[in-house]
Amino acid sequence: MFIHCAGIEAGDTLPEPLMRKAQLAILPPSDGRKAERRVVNLAASLREPGARVADAEVVNLSVTGFAAESTAQVEVGHHVYLKLEGLEPMNCRCVWIEGGKSGYEFVSPLHPLTLDMVLAAGRKAPPKRHFGAGALTPARR
Repeated sequence: MFIHCAGIEAGDTLPEPLMRKAQLAILPPSDGRKAERRVVNLAASLREPGARVADAEVVNLSVTGFAAESTAQVEVGHHVYLKLEGLEPMNCRCVWIEGGKSGYEFVSPLHPLTLDMVLAAGRKAPPKRHFGAGALTPARR
């Protein structure tokens, strides 16, 4: 069964803002981790001091650190600044790299309320009239 949404055709990719900013799950501390991680999908940027800004996608986040996918050329032990929407850049240290994914530890841990604020800002209410009569338009041919 296919549903047609105005302006979106089969095979189209959804615009970036629709694909980002979501909390997907909460993972308890394990493998010697200090805090529970939130599996997320957040747009961000990374920058080493004196280097160019690189786009990143934060894939998990906790008060003590995060994991991200990015094209930034970072080495273990190097410091970078993470910029998330609504927050000042945060100083972090790269602790592991595996493929295109890397893990970072915040130099100063996030306050739990700051973490909650970042996650709440990423959640969007569904648009009004998203479902129900009049929400969908007939498919155009």
